[in-house]
Amino acid sequence: MIGKSIKYLVVILVNSLLLTTLLALWTDKVELTFNEFVRPIEFLKILGISFGLLILLRIAVGYFRTHNINSIRRRLVISVWVTLAVSSFLYINYGKKVFEHRIKHKTIRQSIATKIQPVVGLAYGGKADSLTIQEYRIISNINWFPELPSYAKNISYTYDYDGFLPDYDFDLSYSIPAEKKVDTFTYKDDTFSKGRYFKIIDNQKRVTYYEFLW
Repeated sequence: MIGKSIKYLVVILVNSLLLTTLLALWTDKVELTFNEFVRPIEFLKILGISFGLLILLRIAVGYFRTHNINSIRRRLVISVWVTLAVSSFLYINYGKKVFEHRIKHKTIRQSIATKIQPVVGLAYGGKADSLTIQEYRIISNINWFPELPSYAKNISYTYDYDGFLPDYDFDLSYSIPAEKKVDTFTYKDDTFSKGRYFKIIDNQKRVTYYEFLW
């Protein structure tokens, strides 16, 4: 029985290896910096699909017998199509991200990776200086960082967080033209504070936004 089923197990194994390879390709340093659990979470999805395929292909074997489909080639072709159909959403998702991370935005993501540095503070986090708005938007699309106007430049941030506790410190600074309006504010309660202020430096507004949770 195992010998007859080995070809279907190979189909599932090859499918899992292909998906795992795509996962490893799109989860670059930038992604892992801001989404550290992405690989184990996505790998659990791959395992779940593999387990589901074991059940589906077992049902398919019964279908082959009932309908007298004895051709090994035809059985394998059907099994491969079933496997690809079930896994298609991951192939599409992973393939799109491989294209974006490794081809379309390869240069800019490599630039971001060289600017990210560890930060001394709470258990986790990092910092970066001299980011462009394009680089910052890639980071903010992964993380919760606030949106910035298209004319923001020379962007720097520091973000450290506990991991176990909800405590975190976030500080964001950027430059904008002096004529642009900035809404300044401060807010503070027992455990949380945030605010925005600016200074005029070299005929530009240097804006600082911060959040603290303790």
